[in-house]
Amino acid sequence: MCLLPLFVHTAVCQLKLALSAIQKKFRSAPRPPAVLLCVSNPLAPACVHAIMSAGWTCHRVPRLRYVDRAARALDASAVVTDRIASVAGWPPGQTSGPLPFVLLGPPRREADALNAGAALFVPVPIDTQTLIQGLSRIVNSPALKEPRVAADANGLWLDARTAQVRVGDRPLVLSPRHFSVLHELTRSPGRLLTTERLCSGINGIRPMTPAALAVCVSRLRKLLRDAGAPDCIETVHCLGYRYTLSAADDAGSGHGAPWIDPLTCL
Repeated sequence: MCLLPLFVHTAVCQLKLALSAIQKKFRSAPRPPAVLLCVSNPLAPACVHAIMSAGWTCHRVPRLRYVDRAARALDASAVVTDRIASVAGWPPGQTSGPLPFVLLGPPRREADALNAGAALFVPVPIDTQTLIQGLSRIVNSPALKEPRVAADANGLWLDARTAQVRVGDRPLVLSPRHFSVLHELTRSPGRLLTTERLCSGINGIRPMTPAALAVCVSRLRKLLRDAGAPDCIETVHCLGYRYTLSAADDAGSGHGAPWIDPLTCL
């Protein structure tokens, strides 16, 4: 019997438990800049020492494919990795795209690293001062300090640039598909989005079936409800879905969300 699926399942479960514990620990406390580390063992100690000596938090992730989830859970500022080939082949539309990558490697790989989209290349052997100075420039760059919009009437705060979602002070960890669907719904509160539009008209994610969309929306509702948000994703039978704001916001503004004739959205 092949035990590989069991090992993979165990690794994913361990990562989920670790992220959950970290979220609970840092949920209400002010956090220093966090850096995700995904490098080979010989490079890890030097990177950890450099990052921690700067007073930042450093979280190791076993694979680059876990970066999306970890970045949203930990509000990371950058990823430090030596996987130049993996970063170069990163699929378009991934929500980790806006997150800066710092690539490590021998000096001859600098051109490859920059062509792969690296925000910074640090040659090996690693110079601690170079790494810290480069990370400081990234963390303090204006792109990472853009003003954040306020939460809506449901307490939902969503940043399309970094793919981060919060309900109040509670961060939500969403897959690229779940984030894209929620983002599309929240862009036009009160407006009906047809099933066809959501299944095949969202950039950056693969087309899905109506059944898969229904499962995705059901999962979103549960995550939002568990985080303390009201039921805000409404099903319009046989047509699609609509994101609604809370009744308190409607009463305060003197009118409800704009009503859209469902037939005009087909």
